[in-house]
Amino acid sequence: MRRIWLTVRHTAHIVLASIAVELALDFGAGAAAVVLARFVGNWVYAVASVIVIASIPVLSLNVVRVARREWSRHRLPTELLL
Repeated sequence: MRRIWLTVRHTAHIVLASIAVELALDFGAGAAAVVLARFVGNWVYAVASVIVIASIPVLSLNVVRVARREWSRHRLPTELLL
């Protein structure tokens, strides 16, 4: 039970940090699109939406990677012998 608790707790910290970075990148892409649209045209909105949509799977893969790493990190000493 301790292993599950530690894994969930450590993974939650990483997930929250990843979501914060994700939101910052998404808002940054949107803000840059609004500013640049006057100079380069409306196609920049399409580029910003591709950046936002393409970053969602990256966040999911990061969560899975961290959960797997934390699960193996918190092995009990008896599990190491098996």
